Amino acid sequence: MMKKLGFLAAGLIGLVLLSPMFLYWWGLSNIEELPQPSRINLTSEQELNIWSTEKEVGTPRVEEITPYGYIAHFYCNITHGVNAQICMSRYPGLRISAFAVRRHIAEKVRGKGNTVWQFTWAAYSIWVTRNWDIHQILATYHETYNT
Repeated sequence: MMKKLGFLAAGLIGLVLLSPMFLYWWGLSNIEELPQPSRINLTSEQELNIWSTEKEVGTPRVEEITPYGYIAHFYCNITHGVNAQICMSRYPGLRISAFAVRRHIAEKVRGKGNTVWQFTWAAYSIWVTRNWDIHQILATYHETYNT
């Protein structure tokens, strides 16, 4: 009996630890094509203006984030308040990355429900921090919102 409970506990712990990766994969699988970064070049002044307008902290840069880091960021926002400086400084560029791809994701998952929208948006926000540089992110944001 104790062995069965041990295996069950180990299985549940494994499931909990792997679920963020599964949800990330599922979010990425909801659209067929990856968002493409803008090819325009912004001036440093334009980049700084976008960065500060979107409440990012410090100089424009992006820190790669994992699904686990995204959960930590979410928890930080719950604990310290949305867009708290402490959260923004731990995960620079995540907010602007999310906004840069928001419209693209919304168009691709339209009509699939809010849950699909939220997980897909989170997954692609994570993906962008890992695959685009800060200049591509800011240029895409600029192009999307005509800043």
